[in-house]
Amino acid sequence: MTDAQVSLDERLGPVSVEGSALADQIFDIVGNAIVEGTLEPGEKVNDKELAAALGISRTPVREALQRLTWVGLVEVAPSRYTRVTEITDEMVSSTLEYMGMQASVALQLAMRRMDADELAEAVELLDHVIAATEADDAEAMMNESLVLLEYLVGKSANPVFSAMMAETSLLVARNLRHLHPEEGSSEHRLECFREMRAAMLAGDADAAEKWFRRQHGIGVDTSL
Repeated sequence: MTDAQVSLDERLGPVSVEGSALADQIFDIVGNAIVEGTLEPGEKVNDKELAAALGISRTPVREALQRLTWVGLVEVAPSRYTRVTEITDEMVSSTLEYMGMQASVALQLAMRRMDADELAEAVELLDHVIAATEADDAEAMMNESLVLLEYLVGKSANPVFSAMMAETSLLVARNLRHLHPEEGSSEHRLECFREMRAAMLAGDADAAEKWFRRQHGIGVDTSL
């Protein structure tokens, strides 16, 4: 085993890869390593070394890397390299826009299908987002927002939408860790979140979605 393989073993930590869905497990392991920064932007990823580190064949590793390429966490130049994608301001901005659009869709779908108890839980999760915003804690606000989004996606009762969101969740988590909140935007976000909360309690899915979009600056409706 080469020094590079030993190093990769240590960096990935103890992992268990078994069962039939090996490619799915490797997708999660490598994807999470990229999200957490264990595998850094620009770092080359070698399927042979990964397979050796995980104690499996190269075929499921290649399948996982293909999926990671599709979602944007890995890039490939044939016969040259396979590496973790770099993070640019444009990529972060695009990811935030994507999350805002998809989150508003998740909210719309979930509100039409949640019962009273589930809606109350969604509002409680939104309260956590509001509290983090009031504390001006950007990292906590983003983390709580992702928790709320995951809950809403789960309550959307749309398996196609849920599957697509799951496929891009690692990319969203990685890119938004590098978000630089705009100065002076806390008051705007708070206003939108509070109006969104009121709309949710009133059972008005359309208004709640509009305020969610306004928080992200997407499709702003001046009639609100």
